[in-house]
Parts: sequence; structure tokens; C-alpha cells
Amino acid sequence: MTIVKEDTTILPRWSEGTIRLLDIAPIGPGQPQPREGLPISLAYCDLVMRPDQTFADVNGGVFQGMLQKVPGERGGSDFVVEDRLFNAVFPHNQALPLCLAGYNVSFLHRLLGAPWGERPHQLCLHRLARIYNLGKSSDYSLAEIVEYLQPSFEVPWFECESFTRMMQARVVLRHLLAESRLNMLAALSVARTLPPPMSEPFGKAVGWQMMEDRVYRDFE
Repeated sequence: MTIVKEDTTILPRWSEGTIRLLDIAPIGPGQPQPREGLPISLAYCDLVMRPDQTFADVNGGVFQGMLQKVPGERGGSDFVVEDRLFNAVFPHNQALPLCLAGYNVSFLHRLLGAPWGERPHQLCLHRLARIYNLGKSSDYSLAEIVEYLQPSFEVPWFECESFTRMMQARVVLRHLLAESRLNMLAALSVARTLPPPMSEPFGKAVGWQMMEDRVYRDFE
């Protein structure tokens, strides 16, 4: 008999919905600490799940802006994207995406900042890549995972870094969706794993390796 803890969230059976895939990167070289006025770019696209369990790509957008400082929920201050960027990613008067996906999705979620009515389920590509052993080495950076999955992937050097990373993340997400159901991926996205490498654009930022975990159970 399976015993489910009281704080366990049992995922629903999803037949259709939307995965919103995002990535954020500083504009310029190096690994800057988040600070007020830091120039950043934010890119997103959607994968829409149909009732037959196939996925259709829907173009998103690329936005440039800055981080702003806001009072922290636990005292001090936090750095989040400016309201204009948040509104571009989560428009008003529109149903929220079923899942929010990204390489380090908990860090990405913190940088997005502004609250929304219902927390979306999250797909953490770093955790899932480790769980499904998608890599040639122990690095598990986004670029290393994509090199393992699709060696022919050509980096669009003429685009901003967040767009390039979003395209790389789409390669990883597509592969994972071919490996397993969306429900299972969401359940595994909170499994306890080693944190992502420090080589990533925000790898030296405070909170980069603070990955939330929670108990989820798939519907089966």
C-alpha cells in the first residue's frame, strides 16, 4: 500500500495545457551579481499540449530591461525583473500557463518576482537532466546537456544570450517530453539533486544553489 504524506500534492491528470519555457541572462560579459539597474534579457516561448499528447510550438518573444530592487518577503531586499518585463511574460487577463519551465526554475521564478494568483507547476530542466542522466560529464550546464542530446545544435550567435539559452532549453524540454509524461516530469522536478554548476550566467548570484524541494506524487 502506498502511503501519501499529508503535505504531498497529487498531480491531476493533464490532457491539455501550456508549458511556458523561459530563460533570463545578463546583458554583457561575466557573471554579475544581481543589482538594481542590471541590464538583462528575458526570452520565452510556449509549448501547447493537445489532447492527443502532442505538443505544438508557439512563438514567444525576447525582451530587454533591468532588474529592480524590492522589499524581500523575509526582510532585506530582493532583485526582480521590472514590472514591464513581468507583464510581458504573464499578461493580465490571460489564463496562467499550466507549467513554468526553465533551467534553474526556482531561481528564475524568484527573479520574475511579482506574485500571481495561482502558482504554476514547475519543470526544472537541471534537475530532470540529472535524474535522466542527460550528459557526458558531471557538469550538467545547459550547453553541456544540449551538446549531449543534439551535437548538431548551432548556437545562434547573432541573438541575445537569453534567446540562445531558451532555444537550448527547448531542445532539452522536447527530449524530456519524449521520455516521460508531463505529470511525471513535474513530479520529479522537485526531487532533491545536486545544485546547478557555478559556470552558468547567474552561477555566482546569491540564491543560485538554493533549490526548493517538495513532495509530489504522479497521478498513477
